[in-house]
Formats: sequence, structure tokens, C-alpha cells
Amino acid sequence: MSEGAARALVDDLFRQSAGQLVAALVRLLGPAHVTLAEDVVHDALVSALHAWRLELPASPKAWILQVAKHRAIDLLRRERRLSAFPGEPDAALAGAVDAALSPEADAENQLAMMFAICDDALAPETHVTLILRLLSGLSAPEIARAFLVDVQTIDRRLHGGRARLQELGALPYVRTDADLRARQPSIEHALYLLFNEGYHGNATDSPLHPALCADAIRFAELLLGAAAVEPSTVHALGALFCFGAARLGTRLDAEGVVVPLAEQARTRWDPRLIERGILHLGASATGPSWTRWHLEAGIAFEHTRAASVAETDWDKIVAYYDALLAISPGPVVALNRGLAIAERHGLAAGRAALATLADADRLAAYSFYWAARADIERRSGHPAEARAFYARAAGLAKSPAERLSYERRLRELDA
Repeated sequence: MSEGAARALVDDLFRQSAGQLVAALVRLLGPAHVTLAEDVVHDALVSALHAWRLELPASPKAWILQVAKHRAIDLLRRERRLSAFPGEPDAALAGAVDAALSPEADAENQLAMMFAICDDALAPETHVTLILRLLSGLSAPEIARAFLVDVQTIDRRLHGGRARLQELGALPYVRTDADLRARQPSIEHALYLLFNEGYHGNATDSPLHPALCADAIRFAELLLGAAAVEPSTVHALGALFCFGAARLGTRLDAEGVVVPLAEQARTRWDPRLIERGILHLGASATGPSWTRWHLEAGIAFEHTRAASVAETDWDKIVAYYDALLAISPGPVVALNRGLAIAERHGLAAGRAALATLADADRLAAYSFYWAARADIERRSGHPAEARAFYARAAGLAKSPAERLSYERRLRELDA
């Protein structure tokens, strides 16, 4: 296997396995050793990168788990002074590691750690950052793009978060109803950003990572099993994720270029995920009030159930965006509202709505904003303006698939 192919496989397995491994090792070692746990996982993956250039193992994930197990045992031997393992024989250490890394413990470890790292001494943004880094395997640049902030901000959050976890010394089990409810919003926000990274992330190789979307759905449905959690908001998230994931198979064409919603083959959307989303959406109606997740799920449902863009209920979608902007204001919400206004009230109204966002700092380097403005100018018969905006979007694109979609539009304008 080539080094490039080995690296791609290791990267994919890192996203799938890093959270499980880190959560298991932190549970064994305690949060004071979170950096050591990350080092063990990193070492296992580096070993895989070197070994797999020669020959791919029959089960790559099992191979990484075995390497992580052996490195964890070595680490525990060096850390016998830890109260959990004083004087334990090697067989006992191996048994403890096996139990922590077992599939049965995987979900329990990760969910327990999610709640545990949402410590009261840390800001919600740091909670989310830690979850995305430690449990979802996202890099600091990926997390920065998800938050639309610089990498230095994420590095500071990670540094402060790790320092706090080290102070705790033992993984706290969050048991009281009040603590679970207080920490739930941070977990929901982390899952939302995780899904978005999978759905239209900024990885240089591809904008789609279906495994991240599947993880977000899995964690949301896992969260529903936690005692005292408010289920309606989690069901709303589950609905939003399922409706989005149902469209993943149509988001890239045969050449690997991003396909806009209006041009996707709706008959190819996954009916099982749509049905699953509808069930979550129905269950979300039991809550005391509508939240951001309810409104976004409602918007996604309207897109999913419509046979075409022309048959979409844009009145309802604009109303949802108006409500969403009132409870969760932000430039990205305003951007999407502007696109909905263009469909409901005409391109001129949409252009005006988007133009008011031109000075928003968080949109200046956001390629989707400039692409949205380009689309409106193209549809309005203003090719010169459309070219300028598409060129700007292409220059800011984070993946080849996204950039190629804008370059394709540019070629169409020149034809």
C-alpha cells in the first residue's frame, strides 16, 4: 500500500476510533492523564501508518485496538502508583484494559466522558471544543472552521480544558438530574458541529465524511437513553441529522463535484433515514417549547418532503428562519434566511438580504456566502457580478469538490 493510501486509511480510522480509545483510557487513567491517553492513541496510529505501507492487516481497526491495548498496558505499568492499579499484576492490568476497550463499554465510556468534561469551571465553548477534539477526533483547524474562529482561539480552549481535566484527578460521574440537564446543551452543540463537519466540512480531500454524520446520529440516539435528559431537543437533533444524512448520496456527482440542492436527484434520497427522521421529529413535539434544533429540523423536513425547489413551502421555511434568527441570531442563519427570501419574495429581495451581511466578519472568508450571492446574480441575468462572486468563492473554497463546483459555474457563464 502506498504511503498516501495508508495515511488516508489511518485518518479515516482515527476519526472512527480515536474517541473510543481516548474515552476508554481516560476512564482507566483519570482525566489528570488525558494528554497521556491522547499520546497512546497517537502512537498507535503512527505505528499503523508505518506498518501498513508494507501490508494491510485483515482487520485494520482490530490491529489499532491491539496496539493501543499494549501501549496502554505499558503505560499502566509505569503508572502503578495510581490508586486504581497499585500492585496489580499484569493479567489484571490487561483485563482492565480489555474491559475498557470492549464494544460493550464503548458507548458508556464516551457518553460518560461527554458529561464529565462539561465541567462547571469551563465555558460552554470549551466543553464543545473538548468533545470535538477528544471524542470525535476533529483537528484544531477543523474545529476552528466549525466555530468560524481562528485556530489560536481553539488552541487556547484546548489548553485550558486539558488543564482543568488534569486538576480533576478522577473522572466525575454526572448523576444528578440538574447536572445532566445543565450539561446537555453543550453536548447537543458538539453533536451539531460534528454532523456539519461530516455533511459539508472543510477537509482538503473531500467535503463529505459520512462516518462523522453517522457518529452524530449514534451519539444523539445514545443520549436519548441517558436518565433525566430532556428528550425533545435530542429528538429534534436526531431528525435534523437523519434528514441531512438521507441526502448525502446525492451531494457529489460522478466527478466528485458538489451538487446544489436544486440539482440533486431527490428520488435517490435514503427513504429509511427520512422515515427515521420523521419519527424523531414527531417525538420532538413533546417538549415545552421550540428550540433552535426544532426549527432547523422543521426546515430540513420541508426541503426533504418537497418534490422540487418550486414545490417547496417557502412561506413556512421563511417563517422558520425568522423564528430561528430571533432565538439564535448569527450571520450563517441570516445567510440561509436570505436564500429562502430569494425563493419566496424574488431574487431582488434575496439580493438585498444578502447584501446587508457583506460586512459580517464571520462571513468574509466563508465561501458559501459569496457562492450564494453569485447564484442570485447568475439567476438574475447579471453574469459579470456572478463571475466576480464565484471567483471569490472559489478562492475561499476549503475542498477541491467545492472549488470545482464554483469553477464549473464560471465555465458555464463563459460558454
